[in-house]
Amino acid sequence: MQKIFILLLSLFWVTSMSAQQRAYKKEILKAEDLLQLDNYQDASAIYNRLLKEYPNDRYILFKAGECFLFSENHIEKSIELLEEAVQKYPLKNKKSTQAIEARFYLGQAYHLGYRFAEALELFEKLKKQIASKQSAAKKKIQREIIYNKNALALKKHPVDFRITNLGPFINTKYDEHSPVVNLHEDMLLFTSTRKPVASATHKAATTYENVYFSHWRDGQWITSRGIGFNTQGNSATIGISSDGSTLLIYKSEAGVGNIHTSYFKNNNWGELEKLPSPINTMANETHASFSIDGNTLYFTSDRAGGYGGKDIYCVNKLPDGSWGKVRNMGEKINTEYDEESPYIHPNGKTLYFSSEGHRSMGGYDIFKAGIDTAGNWGNVLNIGYPINTPFDDLFYAPTIDEQRVYYASRRDKGFGGADIYLIEFPSNHPNALTVAGGFLFRPDGEPAANAKITVTNKNSGEVEGVYRPSPNNGKYIFILPAGAHYNMEIEMEGHKTVIKDFNIPAENTFARKKHTFYLDPLVLKVNTNQ
Repeated sequence: MQKIFILLLSLFWVTSMSAQQRAYKKEILKAEDLLQLDNYQDASAIYNRLLKEYPNDRYILFKAGECFLFSENHIEKSIELLEEAVQKYPLKNKKSTQAIEARFYLGQAYHLGYRFAEALELFEKLKKQIASKQSAAKKKIQREIIYNKNALALKKHPVDFRITNLGPFINTKYDEHSPVVNLHEDMLLFTSTRKPVASATHKAATTYENVYFSHWRDGQWITSRGIGFNTQGNSATIGISSDGSTLLIYKSEAGVGNIHTSYFKNNNWGELEKLPSPINTMANETHASFSIDGNTLYFTSDRAGGYGGKDIYCVNKLPDGSWGKVRNMGEKINTEYDEESPYIHPNGKTLYFSSEGHRSMGGYDIFKAGIDTAGNWGNVLNIGYPINTPFDDLFYAPTIDEQRVYYASRRDKGFGGADIYLIEFPSNHPNALTVAGGFLFRPDGEPAANAKITVTNKNSGEVEGVYRPSPNNGKYIFILPAGAHYNMEIEMEGHKTVIKDFNIPAENTFARKKHTFYLDPLVLKVNTNQ
């Protein structure tokens, strides 16, 4: 009788263990499926339950550490779990995928936790430990080594700036990114994943990217609102024309990303219009920026024939209004990795963009490139730490004077996800430029559209630029370094040449929203001696 009882008890225990194992495997598979879909929020909830039930299970420690590595604001928890998992996965067998991956993810967690020296040490050790035939793994590890070396070098020379979160009228617990501002800095447009809606094909809530805007009123940004052309599906801000009348929008259609425009008419933004070929193709075109005159477009595309991934291209508008031949910006700008979010400064001499290559400290970093006298782009520089972070840094949108930058980033103490920030540079920053301008008219009161304005720096004798007034209102704009003396020569056929000196005072430290430095309006006089 006792033997039968023991046998029954044993059978019960085996059955219970089998049921427990089935439940264990079911939860593991469910969590891994969610990881494959990048649904880290739901996956983390499962791993939290499993960690309570199996606190010493090395596979759960490993997979939970991986999950929290990619979750919002859980880097420290990921490090804690992966450090424990690594101890339980000794790298004796160089074929052990889990032992290698656990160390790789731990190195990434150190990197994202700003522990660059520890990450570098781990990756260099791991590269030596794995088999030489694992070339793909070695290449990934080498890339992480470069990221951390770059990070350590950049951290030695931090950039001087002040950064301010734009606050709850702009930012939410969802992602806000891709900010663009008009010339006068009184209108901000950006992209947000707020207010998820139900998809037509899925009952579960689906998050779409839509466009929102806010106006500057009484010294602050007022509550943002959705723009009229928002629909189900992704729409995102990518650029704005210098006069603020043309908005560039990314929209995904049937799985392909295209660049669209919307025109500001009658105090409203119009319906989206898709840019024609050769700009949009069957590949993905994702971001774009107009030159100050609107005649050149810089954009990103993953079309065939590039240097790798997404490249930056440019195209000029022809006299008949159509677009000419698309040109790749070349190997000094584009790398084997992805380039994204180009922004051409109104001076036409500086291109800002994001890249996973060059001297990135991790993911996308923001870089600036210059153009030489022969029209070749190069001299690519990382804009520095801590503007750039180990995370993806994209959509760098300087104001016209480059004194301020509207910028999206994931940072501690934000509202959740990516937030939009304002970066302000001190007055002695090399980008401390001022917008100067005025109005120029003919004797009959009409705009002097055919006039040529040459501005020279009186201290250096160098020509800063040649400008022409707007044919609509006679307004001209210069972008000049502050704290200098200038000479302005105005020439127009049939009219007397005007030579005028002016001085632009130095900006105040951390100046916020400086307005255009205006010169007195000028009326040209007819040259009666000709």
